[in-house]
Amino acid sequence: MLRSGDTISTTSTWTNVGNIEALNIQVAGVDNANAELLENQSYFEYKGIDANDIEVTRNSLNSGSFSPDTGEFDSTAQESGQLHAAIKITGAAGNVVDLGLGIASLQADGSDLFSNQKGSKNLITFQGDLNYDGRVSMKDLAYLNAGAARQQQASEHPDAVDANSDGVVDASVARGVDANFDGQISMADLAVLDADWGQSLHQQPINGANGTQSSFTGSDQISWDQLDNQGTTGDATWDNQAFKDQNALEAGNDFVESLESSTAVGVIGMNGNTINSDVPEGGEAPQDQLLTV
Repeated sequence: MLRSGDTISTTSTWTNVGNIEALNIQVAGVDNANAELLENQSYFEYKGIDANDIEVTRNSLNSGSFSPDTGEFDSTAQESGQLHAAIKITGAAGNVVDLGLGIASLQADGSDLFSNQKGSKNLITFQGDLNYDGRVSMKDLAYLNAGAARQQQASEHPDAVDANSDGVVDASVARGVDANFDGQISMADLAVLDADWGQSLHQQPINGANGTQSSFTGSDQISWDQLDNQGTTGDATWDNQAFKDQNALEAGNDFVESLESSTAVGVIGMNGNTINSDVPEGGEAPQDQLLTV
């Protein structure tokens, strides 16, 4: 799962399987309905050791060649490099970003354009869904508070690194709960949660051919199996347990939604106003005054 508005960094290996050296390999974006390649943060890079045992870095790849004696192709000199892609998720919650439909292309001098044809499908959740359970609730507020508690001010730790001079120690920022992706935890993050408050991707179970089946917004584009298993090799796994647990919880008949509905964004207290003027039962004035008994 991915949060709407987030930027992810990916790395993939590309190999020159031809017989022509690929020079000056450039990276460009490919149209995708729910994502955008950030070209200024994406690049192709080969790293290797040359004949003099010196590490080299370049954006070109050597190729194989045909033997002048036998005519057979010799792949010994073939090289592989890494495409480093920064991808911003532009789709709204409930959509599915399919990177297999294309997101980046490579082109060397004088060569054809090559686009990626492989990539995962990911369900997009709300920007304020910090724990990736598909719902914006008090759990996300708890995550945000925990991130705020660990954040340190650079003025109080003069020896720590604050590379962007924003007044916050870089290593103390819990970037996983940075709701607005600005590199620090602040009231601006709380505003993101407020805008998404009470919204959920989970839907009531549906009756299908195989009986009652759990459902969520986007389930017509991605299955439960695809959420958990896509091209995993070795020790790689997909962890969607929080989402599955929340889906099971909301499917129950005794599930009670958040006290504030998703249509009550920006309100305070009992009467839905944007100012603190609630009058408790039996009271005569705003809630910061004493009750009348």
